Amino acid sequence: MTVTEQPEQNALHLTRPTQPAQVEQPVPVAELVQTRLAGADLTEAVKVILKEALGDGETPQAAQAGRIYLESVAVTRFRGIGPRAWLKLSPRPGVNLVVGRNGSGKSSIAESIETAFTGTNLRWHGKDATRSRNWRNLHDTSKPEIEVKLAIEGDTGRSTLTRTWNGEDFNDSEAELKRPGHGRVALDQADWRQALTDYRPFLSYVDLDRMISGKPSEMYDAIATILGLGQLNTADSRLREEAKALEDAAKVAKAELPSLKEGLYELQDDERAVEALVAIDSKGAPDFATLEALVSGLPNADEGLLAELRAEADVKGPDMARVGAAVDRLRKALADVEDLRGTGAEDALQRAELLERAVAHNDRHPDEASCPVCRTDGMLDATWATDATAQIAALRQEATAASDARSELRSAARAVQDLVHTPGRIPVALTDPWGAWTACRNISDPAELARRAHESAAPLADACAAVKERAGRELEKRDERWRRLVTRLAGWAEKARTVEANRGRLRDLKKASTWIKALAAELREQRMEGFADQSQRIWEKLRQESNIDLKAVSLKGSEKATVRKLVMDVSVDGQEASALSVMSQGEQHSLALSLFLPRAATADSPFGFVIIDDPVQSMDPAKVHGLAQVLSELGKHRQVVVFTHDTRLQRAFASQELPVTVFEVDRGTSSRVTVKPVTDPVAQALADAMAIVSTPGLPSAALTHVLPSLCRIALENALLDAAWIRHHRSGGSEHALQAAVSDADKFRKIAALALFGDIVRTADVDQELRTRYGAQAAYLIKQCQMGAHSGGAQIADARRFVKDIEVLAQKVRKPEVTA
Repeated sequence: MTVTEQPEQNALHLTRPTQPAQVEQPVPVAELVQTRLAGADLTEAVKVILKEALGDGETPQAAQAGRIYLESVAVTRFRGIGPRAWLKLSPRPGVNLVVGRNGSGKSSIAESIETAFTGTNLRWHGKDATRSRNWRNLHDTSKPEIEVKLAIEGDTGRSTLTRTWNGEDFNDSEAELKRPGHGRVALDQADWRQALTDYRPFLSYVDLDRMISGKPSEMYDAIATILGLGQLNTADSRLREEAKALEDAAKVAKAELPSLKEGLYELQDDERAVEALVAIDSKGAPDFATLEALVSGLPNADEGLLAELRAEADVKGPDMARVGAAVDRLRKALADVEDLRGTGAEDALQRAELLERAVAHNDRHPDEASCPVCRTDGMLDATWATDATAQIAALRQEATAASDARSELRSAARAVQDLVHTPGRIPVALTDPWGAWTACRNISDPAELARRAHESAAPLADACAAVKERAGRELEKRDERWRRLVTRLAGWAEKARTVEANRGRLRDLKKASTWIKALAAELREQRMEGFADQSQRIWEKLRQESNIDLKAVSLKGSEKATVRKLVMDVSVDGQEASALSVMSQGEQHSLALSLFLPRAATADSPFGFVIIDDPVQSMDPAKVHGLAQVLSELGKHRQVVVFTHDTRLQRAFASQELPVTVFEVDRGTSSRVTVKPVTDPVAQALADAMAIVSTPGLPSAALTHVLPSLCRIALENALLDAAWIRHHRSGGSEHALQAAVSDADKFRKIAALALFGDIVRTADVDQELRTRYGAQAAYLIKQCQMGAHSGGAQIADARRFVKDIEVLAQKVRKPEVTA
């Protein structure tokens, strides 16, 4: 990992220009660790453990996505944008300013890009819920959508990231990534999911405050993540997890030992128990050979007979107290029913039941009017049914006592039957008495049930007690106590053997962890120096007239420490002070940028772009000029997109003659937002050329020299776009291309880069132009070049010439997919 990216030579014929000295590229962590490990004063066993923890020999993961640039963003019905609005960018390094008045829709576009990638927006974190609900456009509330076109290094075509919503909740969204050669996948399966947290490329005005006012541990983690030590931290975690597992196993074996020894002491009259105790307490380590002999020497037994004996010993017969109470209740219920027999209540109950059956019969046979008992015709009609129903109600009321008695009888009978249980295994000796007891569940007559339950429960309970006692004596005779104890001994011995076998590995794990922690601490300090240097250089440009010096940026603690923080040492006129207590709002935001930009632009980040929304607020004019310089420097190797309503930043770029592409956002009625380029280099040069053509009375030199020079500028910028896109698709080194572009001081070198990706193939340019774009393309370029000579270009139709240059520029600006 490095904070400052360095140009590097690649296989293409790209030359390195003379450039200012930059921070030296750190050696990759994997390579450095390998070198350190080879020379470390460690045993071979420890080195093998370290290689395993570091992932040596692991199956490589699928190829990760290359550097990602933004090609365009289309926003529909999101925040301040109604109908679809487009921002079209050149997918390569450079600074882009998106300007417009407050309320024009700039922040809606900026936030849409962040939301498309993350599904969230930090602007609303911690805010009142009513504010976060206003994310839909007020003028068009149908389905919102954000579509971002991406250029991913190594891909032959563009990718599309789409986020949509189906409900009213902002968090209820779905995102899909369509990538050439990879199909469609949910965004959470993309390679850069973790990178969005580690190298978050989004910074808003609200985030500037959070960068310097977050929790100390959060500020620490945000910086520590990008130092590239994740492999070491992961390896240390693996080592500690394995060591903890071995230590826990040793603790378990140690914890089981006292109770095991106590059980052996209770059998001291058994020579085997004494032998086991001696083996356990053997000097140095337990005598596992003796323990193995004791365990394997367990006497053979008839396992079927032992299982039967265990079933007999564990058997539980009927609870006679509960059975007696249930039978007494049943007998009382029988007596109550018997007492009511022959009474008016009993008679009323029987008559009610008889009438109920007659009414039920009449309901089933409505056409049959004769009585089924006496065969008298015309008796069972509707009038009879009505009278009978009324009689039933009266009789039921009169028969309540009899009914309650019968209900209690049924309940008492069920209570007796519920006491009858059948174990999973019935000992053979108890088959008959248990069968008699079990049969009670099927007796429907209450009197018979009471008699049989009483007669069968008592013998079964006595039989169970006798069988249980006999089985206990038999098991004891058959060495059951030793058998149970020796089973525990076998389990403990297996655990103790494993602990002893791993004792050496545990020592080596701890040595490996100590070594890797020391290396991580050393590298953290070294790499933090590079990050701090970057932050200080940025601060020096942003501070301008400030009397505050940023002396150091450091990390206190470690990734696993409870207390860890990012420390920023500053001084005011030479006096040490706390950064946040002495800085103005503008200075604090400048400091936040000094921390954010190196983090977002680290070489390990897959994001070739940085989105910054409204960074100028609270900055005085001097700091705005410094910010333009910082962004311009960053734009040499990152696609920087800055959204601002403050015209000072645009003027700072212009006044310092820093390269920048400017877009203007305009808002019409009903949330109609449009974005148009203001200073697109190609369009600007062509516009200037057309202005010359349209101006009467100009000297001839304007047409012979100035006009072709402007057209040449347009073509050069179009070819530069093509060179970046071609190189990006091929997966080549961006640093090498940047170096080649800086060295391409001749038009044909730039064309060679765009057409072939090879700066030395200038001789093949004309023929390739004819092949791709026709003979006229070579003629147009020749005329553009002639404008730099004393004789100038000879252009018959100036307006037609500019139009032809415009068409050619648009063609070469988009290279073929095969490039």
